[in-house]
Formats: sequence, structure tokens, C-alpha cells
Amino acid sequence: MYFSQLLLNVIQKFNGERSAMASFYLLKGKKSGQTIQDVTYFNLHRFFSIYPKLTQEEYKQQLFKLQQNNWIEEEDSLLRISHKGLKQLTGYTEPLFNGWELRGNEKLFWSRLELVVQTLSYFNKNETRFIPNQKDYSVHQFVKDYLRGRDYKSSTFQKDFKSQLEHLLQIAELQEIHRILLVYRMSGYHISGLTWEQLAQECGESIIDMKLQFVEALHIVLDNINQESHPDLIGLTKEIFVHSPLTQSALKTEQLLKEGYSIQDIAALRSLKANTIEDHLIEIAAADRSLSLTSFILNDQIKKVLEFSNKHQTKKLRLIRENIPELSYFQIRLALAKGEKENG
Repeated sequence: MYFSQLLLNVIQKFNGERSAMASFYLLKGKKSGQTIQDVTYFNLHRFFSIYPKLTQEEYKQQLFKLQQNNWIEEEDSLLRISHKGLKQLTGYTEPLFNGWELRGNEKLFWSRLELVVQTLSYFNKNETRFIPNQKDYSVHQFVKDYLRGRDYKSSTFQKDFKSQLEHLLQIAELQEIHRILLVYRMSGYHISGLTWEQLAQECGESIIDMKLQFVEALHIVLDNINQESHPDLIGLTKEIFVHSPLTQSALKTEQLLKEGYSIQDIAALRSLKANTIEDHLIEIAAADRSLSLTSFILNDQIKKVLEFSNKHQTKKLRLIRENIPELSYFQIRLALAKGEKENG
């Protein structure tokens, strides 16, 4: 039921203005201009890239269930939540994801944390040889460097680390299911974490519900780790948060814009289409509130677009352009991106 409600929530936020695949691309974290725009237009930052490994088959199976229950409707290739579907969100609490800043990196944090816990549990029993549960060589190297920088063989460090982890598990934002997943997935001295199948059976929920709630638990944990309360755990968060939301290609475009190049110039220099550079500019406008857009659209024009969008509760580009024909689609997209950033 967790995934069903989450998906209904996302579909509701799209306000009947996107196709069925929009939610799929959002949850996977597709780095396309359209998906990045949708994140900004509909304020969906928290859901971006929370399930990068979601398959189309899994997604379509879930959509089919929602359609079978008459919780969603499709018209002219656009998906919207039904009145019956809205009732399923009664009392629904927004999940505490931070997809925009984590982009799936919570899994890397977990790999580090689990290997540290496993290592310390064996050292606590005076055993230095064991088969690491994590197979990624880069994780092994990170954990080795992390432990070498600390007195990890001492009982004091081990007790402190355990105390900080226990403190983290008690934060108010975590629900009991979150704590169960975090603890039961952990491996230790001669103990392997439960599989998703075992957890689903233990909790009486689907595997996909377990995985998504686990991601939410990790996001909550990462948002609450701090130097004061968790001085040892914070070292495991190195390079986990994405400091710039821009794609690498958009960053290159941003640099050329700062150097004074026009959209056409940048397209020629980078052997890209002008439309692609425009997509990059939408990304940049959504990420950088201080960016001046006066070279592309005037402030009064931005205001006009936002007023129409708010009045009619729409982000449909065609509808907005029909009513403000003096602006191009690109200018309307820019106005929406800039406006939603400032309003959000």
C-alpha cells in the first residue's frame, strides 16, 4: 500500500497535466530536460531519483492496480487521480524523502555504514578475518581509510559509535517500520541482514514497499546526522549529498553563459541543438534563484506568466501561450522555472 499511496500522491501533484510515464521518470531520476522541469514546476524535488532501479514492468504493474481499483483515470494520454483515488490519500502524510539532494547516494552511505558495523562487530569478538557483506571494492577502500583514521580497535570508539547509532535510531521522524528495516538489514558478527523477501514476509508488505520505506528511512537518517551528536557517523556521509543539482552538461553550459556566450553560440561550440541548451538554461534557472533572466525574458513577463498559471492552476505550456502569444515556449518555461523556485 505504501507505493500505491506514494504514486497516487505524485500523480495528484502532476494535476492531470502529464502522461503516465512522467511519474516513472521522476522516481527513477531521469536527467532529461522535461523531468528536471517537472520537478521544479510541480515542486516534486523530494521524489526525484528515490528509486533508480525501478523497472517499467514494476511500474506498469502498479499502475494497473491503481486503474483496476479506479483510483486513477487516463484521458488524452494524460493521467489524473480520481475522486476514489483522492479518498485513499485521506490522512496521508507526506513522506520524508530528500531525493533531489541525495540522488540515490543513500545506498552508498548504507554500504559504508553496514561494513563499518560488521567490521567493528568482528573486532569486538577479537576476530580480524571475515567475509565482507559488501562486495564493492571502493566501499572497502573507503571503510579502510575511515577506520584507519580512528582508534577503531579500542572499546571506547566502538561504544561511542554504537551510542551514536542508537541515538540516531531514536529520532522522532523515524517510524517503527523504519527502525525495523534499518536494524534487520544490518549484518554483524556471524549474522546476515534479512533479504527483502524475508522482510516482506516478516512485515506483511510487498518487496517494493519495503525498499521504498528503507530509502525513506535512510533519507531521514542522513538529514539528521550532525557533527555535534554524531561525530563519528558524519564521516560516512562524505560526498553523499549532491551540492550542485545541475547535470554535468548543464554545468558546462552555465560556465559558457557566464562568459557571455549566447544560446546559439553555445550550441555551436558544443555541437548541440539550441533546444538542448535551452533545456540547460531551464535547469540553471530552477537551481539558481540569483540568475538574471533579463536577456531572455523581462520581469513583467515572468509575472504575467505566473499570474495566469496560478489563476488557472495550470502548467500547460500550450494553454499559457494561447493566452500570452507574445512569449515563446522557451520564455514560458523559463518563467515557470524561475517562479516555482522563488515560490518553493
